[in-house]
Amino acid sequence: MHDFLLECKQITAQHAEAKKNRRRTYNIYQLLDITDKEIQMCRILADLLDPDGVHDEGIKYLKVFFDTVLHIDLPDSVLRGAKVEREYPIINKRRIDIVIDYQGGFIPIEVKINAEDMKSQCYVYYHFARKTDPDTFVVYLTRNGCMPSAYSLTGEKGDRLDEKYIHCISFEGDILSWLDKIKRIADENMVPMLEQFEGAVLDFLYSEGESYKMDLSEKILESSSNIRHAIAIADSLNFAKAELMKRLFQEFENQMEPLLKKYNLEPEMKSKWYHYKDMATEDYYAYKSNTTYPGLNYVISSVNLGGGLSLWLRIEIEYRLLGSLCVFNYAANSDNGYEIGNQCDDISDALWKKLRGIILLPEEKSNDGWSIIWRFLPTGTDIPRGTNEKVPDFKVMNEAAIELADDDKRKEFVARSIKVIEEKLLSLIKT
Repeated sequence: MHDFLLECKQITAQHAEAKKNRRRTYNIYQLLDITDKEIQMCRILADLLDPDGVHDEGIKYLKVFFDTVLHIDLPDSVLRGAKVEREYPIINKRRIDIVIDYQGGFIPIEVKINAEDMKSQCYVYYHFARKTDPDTFVVYLTRNGCMPSAYSLTGEKGDRLDEKYIHCISFEGDILSWLDKIKRIADENMVPMLEQFEGAVLDFLYSEGESYKMDLSEKILESSSNIRHAIAIADSLNFAKAELMKRLFQEFENQMEPLLKKYNLEPEMKSKWYHYKDMATEDYYAYKSNTTYPGLNYVISSVNLGGGLSLWLRIEIEYRLLGSLCVFNYAANSDNGYEIGNQCDDISDALWKKLRGIILLPEEKSNDGWSIIWRFLPTGTDIPRGTNEKVPDFKVMNEAAIELADDDKRKEFVARSIKVIEEKLLSLIKT
């Protein structure tokens, strides 16, 4: 077992270092958080293929694409007249990601990065394109060049499109190879942009660690003993992740202690609404969507809202970790299995006005629901962009979440988070 774990550790360390090296290069697509967004990535790809694209390189890139990716030999005169369109509208409000329309040909390109196949998608695209080009085929571009699902290939009446009409290509092989080739012939002003786009492709290709999973799989499959060890680890993993959430909240409890008197905070024990001791369990990982919201609640005792209402500071794991000021109604009926109260999802204009007398808030309500104001931790921002690597996400177990297994890093992380809670939330309370 020890040798197996050591070898797996070496594999993960190698891939982590490779990912770290990729991140060292400043990439505008990563900064804008669009490397895995299909619409934005398609727009860039379509413009590079377009002879009239803003790159001002004419047919250079399209010619290499036809030659090396599609394996079609077309004369330059035909390529110069080609039109490349994105989000091409067809029947029933469907849109083809990219279309290459040229003399004698019409090729639809469907791009899949994270999205699932739509019903009859490739079937419909092929039959639409065939009306213009009897020899057409659907180019299906995915991470690794897989075939579309039967769901996409089957028509409304149950007839299925033959796979010979699907040309599967991959970002990992075809697009990266194509980018490498066009960099060699591109104008020097275009090379940095092409390198940036190449980096964006690499970012989403390896964000889920396809090669990483393959290397680990090879190690696991070396012996029956390795498989047994891997299964034992897998069976315990969700329990371990839930335990990590508990340790994080326990550290919050420890470090929040000195702040209780300063901000008139009392640990909420009457309702224990979605308390981490009950909710940080393996059930958190049972479904893709969230059904448990492990958290830690503090009643702000100096605030009197009346009518059974109470102002809380809540530290919560939804997917990412966040802190918020929210309103709880002890007088409301519970619909979540708790004996006492419910979150106050309907904050009236009158209540908002009352809250504004207590908390520094804008005149108009900025959102619906019981959270009046929230901040991701430890960034202090209220928008998801830019939080992917810095804010722990316990659903996907990003690097920020994984690092919390280290005691010292967890303590330092909580200290930074509490500073944000003080500056961005508790400081807004007037009383």
